[in-house]
Amino acid sequence: MEKPLVVLKDVSTGYDGDIVLRGVNLEVHPEDFIGVIGPNGGGKTTLIRVILGLLPVFSGTVKFPGGRPGTGYLPQVSQIDKSFPITVREVVSSGFKAPRPWFPHLSKQQKQRVNDMLAEAGLMANANRPIGELSGGQLQKTLLCRALINKPGLLILDEPNTFVDKGFEQDLYRWLQELNRQMAIILISHDIGTISPIVKTIACVNGTLHYHPSNQLSEELLKVYNCPVDIIAHGPIPHRVLKAHSHE
Repeated sequence: MEKPLVVLKDVSTGYDGDIVLRGVNLEVHPEDFIGVIGPNGGGKTTLIRVILGLLPVFSGTVKFPGGRPGTGYLPQVSQIDKSFPITVREVVSSGFKAPRPWFPHLSKQQKQRVNDMLAEAGLMANANRPIGELSGGQLQKTLLCRALINKPGLLILDEPNTFVDKGFEQDLYRWLQELNRQMAIILISHDIGTISPIVKTIACVNGTLHYHPSNQLSEELLKVYNCPVDIIAHGPIPHRVLKAHSHE
């Protein structure tokens, strides 16, 4: 059995001394596709900041048994300054490490890799457009190409379906399922109804983390996990709508 990519053991962390996550245990393996759900403010983004090494832990350990994996990260679109004067090609190219990250000097092989990613995402016609002229879906594709440019072993996406239409959302999820043959994926979402047919397992995050080793959650388990989430169904995607529940 392959070594896990990331192991979190009894991790507690937060900001300015205030605990956001407490006693978190999680292993991420090379074939994983984990859906991370939970309410706003429950600690979903804090969890990925710990995994990315952007946030230190108060207690517990974060280990990478095989060495820190190459990691691609797709942030929320709301975190992107669309007024920044940069083109689609430049954003994708910036995924390569360089002294000047926005305008790296690329090798012939790297330039070909950029072209391949743009073609795969259907962005070649938009390669020289400023990102401020893109639709929400086009911008997400651009950022995903940047995250994938170095062929990471772990891909982390923070609510990638925000501000995009349903056609793009379905294309994105098909693409992610293909990518999961090559890398582990952690997908943060507020909408379990959409992601449950796509992910393999689910982590409920609300002050702590409850890991569920399948992509189906019952009403009873959501109660046990104290994990209030939206259940939203779109078109022909298989789904179950659960009754509202309270936490006392």
